[in-house]
Amino acid sequence: MTRSGRTRRTVAGIRIPSRRLGAALLAAVLVGSLPALAREPARRPAADALEPCPEQGAGFVRQKGSRTCFRLSGRVGAGLDVRAGADTRAAPSAAGRFAIDTRTESEVGPVRAFVRMGHGRP
Repeated sequence: MTRSGRTRRTVAGIRIPSRRLGAALLAAVLVGSLPALAREPARRPAADALEPCPEQGAGFVRQKGSRTCFRLSGRVGAGLDVRAGADTRAAPSAAGRFAIDTRTESEVGPVRAFVRMGHGRP
């Protein structure tokens, strides 16, 4: 205890003047250690490799042994909508889109399937 009757907070011999500062220091240490906890993703065997499919256009690929070509595409956007005035407000905004385009040749001609899913404003 100090002369004023308050207890001193110490961590590893370092005096911490407030709980908020202590919490901020703890959060910084935990966030700083997150990259050390990351792991490498598992790699797929080379036998499952994709090969280009240029006859269908840019970005199309096919799995070895298949006649079907496909392309995966998408986008993500994020922002902050701010309204100024007497009551200034800010709201996060996000949008995303994902598309799958498949094409193959059949006995009766080309077959194509296209699916697009999205959320938010474009």
